[in-house]
Amino acid sequence: MTLSDKLNDLLASFSGSMPENWLFIAFMSLIVVELVLYRKAPQQVSNWLYPLTFGVFVITFFAILNQWSYQANGFLFREMLFLDGKAIFFKGLIVIAAMVMLLHAWLLKYRFAGEYFPLLIGMLLGLFLLTMAVNLLMLFLSIEIVSVASYLLTAFQKDRKSAEGAIKYALFGTISAAVMLYGMSLLYGLTGTLNFVEPEFTRAIAQADSVAVIIAILFTVSGFLFKISAVPFHIWNPDVYESAPTPVVSFFSVAPKAAALLALIRFLSTVPTDIQQILALVAILSLTVGNFSALWRTNLKRLLAYSSIAQAGFMLVGLVAFSEAGLKSTVFYIATYLFISMAAFFLVDMLRPAADNKDDYSLISYHGLGQAHPWMGVLVVVVMMALVGLPLTVGFSAKLFVFSALYEAYEAQHSPVLLILLAFGLLNAAVSLFYYLRLPFVMFFRLPDTSRVLPSISLPQQLFAWALVIPIIVLFFKADWVMNMIVNL
Repeated sequence: MTLSDKLNDLLASFSGSMPENWLFIAFMSLIVVELVLYRKAPQQVSNWLYPLTFGVFVITFFAILNQWSYQANGFLFREMLFLDGKAIFFKGLIVIAAMVMLLHAWLLKYRFAGEYFPLLIGMLLGLFLLTMAVNLLMLFLSIEIVSVASYLLTAFQKDRKSAEGAIKYALFGTISAAVMLYGMSLLYGLTGTLNFVEPEFTRAIAQADSVAVIIAILFTVSGFLFKISAVPFHIWNPDVYESAPTPVVSFFSVAPKAAALLALIRFLSTVPTDIQQILALVAILSLTVGNFSALWRTNLKRLLAYSSIAQAGFMLVGLVAFSEAGLKSTVFYIATYLFISMAAFFLVDMLRPAADNKDDYSLISYHGLGQAHPWMGVLVVVVMMALVGLPLTVGFSAKLFVFSALYEAYEAQHSPVLLILLAFGLLNAAVSLFYYLRLPFVMFFRLPDTSRVLPSISLPQQLFAWALVIPIIVLFFKADWVMNMIVNL
């Protein structure tokens, strides 16, 4: 390729990555703006940076809509990235999650240092790159961008608990990254290429020693499993969820999972080696460990942390089917889980009574709140029903799709492991009923603690809660709205 061809390819790549270009410019600009604002009015920096950052996200969302309308599929930056409908759809989900998280923090009056906002934009940029990565090196770099930003955001409350959670997160993340990088080096040695969507990569994998290939693939996949907090790479999850600011945790529960799942789907679709049984075992362990560990939790943030581990298992159920229906059901699950998870964290945070301990999310703190705020209590019931997967919520539709895809795969393959996974999945869905409904129960059927000051809920907070919960019900009746988009990706 001549120099002129390389320059033309570079220019075409820049025009095809406008959301990422904008985020990079915004990242650099916001650092400068924060420094200027801090010098003039250090106490009001957070108030000014909230609308600025939200404006960045809105512009990014419209840039993604423009890609959805006009951008054709194609490689970017010498086949390091690949832009297609799936990447655009997932980038849309991620930026919506970022806007919801920012509104969550602003409405509940979180005050963050100025560096919080550029870090958030940097994490968003890493997630966007991860959705498009088709090169092992770019895959690793994008995961590390996301990871480093996540470590820093976890420690943002600057107390001992946050520092401990961030250190644990960084330690497990470093180990996971080392294992993943070793797996990638083995794949490069076996195939001679870093581009895992090239036909040469698939052919070389098929001709290589099967044991070496399986080891390399499992090591590489461990990095994805770490980002979605699947067992056995889940150890960091409860401590991080408990110690990080709740809006940040809400974002962690959705955005990294979405990007990592798409990257995992891309990677597995090019690997001829069958690791279905191993992924099925990971899904079973994630479901079982997540649900049964949550049964005894009294801290709601830790309970939702173990819940997210179980939800990762449900996402893997569709992926284990290794079919078109399974992939579509997995994408539907993560798309609808965005509203369910972020609504759960917002309601838990909004309804937390005022207390001397700002990190008190114990279940006893929510006793009787359904009597004081009945409509908000109803929203909590809806969200918890959705997490269980009960009818009249989109959580039921999502679980129905993944289990239907798994059962179709079992009928086609007659693999016992698929039947075992189906049985464990249904059993764990029933088990989750016991801990998800504990919060609505204590809110309506327990007397409030008179020593605690009941939360004062403003009209904007109530409207935002309704805006998050209404799609959970509407999409149960109109699941085809999302599924039709997914089918056309």
